[in-house]
Amino acid sequence: MDSGATHKARNGALLFGAASLVTLLGLLLPHQAEVDTPGLAAVAAGTAALAGVLLVARDRLPDGAYRGVIALGTLLVSVAVYSNGERRGGPAGYDELYYLWVVFYAAYYLRRASLALQVALIAAAYAVTLWLMDLGPIATSRWLTVIGLVTGGSIVVRLLTEHVERLLRELDAAARTDRLTALANRRALEEDYRREAARAARTGEPLALVLIDLNRFKEINDLYGHAAGDAALAGVALNMRRVLRGTDVAARIGGDEFALLLPNTDRASATAVAERLAELAARRHDDAVPVGLSFGVAVSEEGVESLDALTRLADRALYADKRGQTPRTLAPR
Repeated sequence: MDSGATHKARNGALLFGAASLVTLLGLLLPHQAEVDTPGLAAVAAGTAALAGVLLVARDRLPDGAYRGVIALGTLLVSVAVYSNGERRGGPAGYDELYYLWVVFYAAYYLRRASLALQVALIAAAYAVTLWLMDLGPIATSRWLTVIGLVTGGSIVVRLLTEHVERLLRELDAAARTDRLTALANRRALEEDYRREAARAARTGEPLALVLIDLNRFKEINDLYGHAAGDAALAGVALNMRRVLRGTDVAARIGGDEFALLLPNTDRASATAVAERLAELAARRHDDAVPVGLSFGVAVSEEGVESLDALTRLADRALYADKRGQTPRTLAPR
């Protein structure tokens, strides 16, 4: 999948490449005699050069450089307007409509403040171009019409882009969140583990994983109904939010299975957190049925690197706890 920078460079190259091709065709095909051929040739060459730079640089081009590329696009459109032959008595070429190409690209990829600067640059560049062309009274109405189109188009594209970005963020959050408890799901836990494991490897701090099961959860559903079971799960999730730190991750990874990822936490501290959760779950809160919790703890400082390996250790400790055979943690063999 393309990165954002590659996507931006590729589409910019397509845009400027198309502009170069259109300008070149305008020179090669029959056209009015008043056209400034060297000026349009410079536009064709300039847009082709920008397309080439974007293709070669791709994701190596810094974000700030795109503002400069877009500004150059505005200046090249202005040169095209100046060179279309109208100032020499030829008919209006309406090359100024190509400002829309520039501003649509800017509206899609730039934030609001940067987009506003690009619109202001277009307004200034077009005003200077019309002044140099000396078109008389019609210049003002032409300027107002074009800048109105540019401003309105930029607003519409920017708003649509922000709406799509917001929807994508919401979809991503939904894909990483358990619907019933609003905790992270297994996918989110895996992503968070990769990030925290990399940080723990750099700092040498321990990283604890706690697996938690609700005891006799099926009996709760059978005796009190599934609504009571859902309330019990939601109650456990609420207790986790009360007990955990902002840096900790709580996830629901199965029907009545939960996992806690606790950065910079040793075995004793992780066990204390789990025992506190078990104590809270055993109390009645609102309409939730009190439940018992079993848990198992594993810590990455003992040489475990992958989430799967850490999960296996915590799982062994969890089932040992359910059987009541050993304390609620197991050391790796």
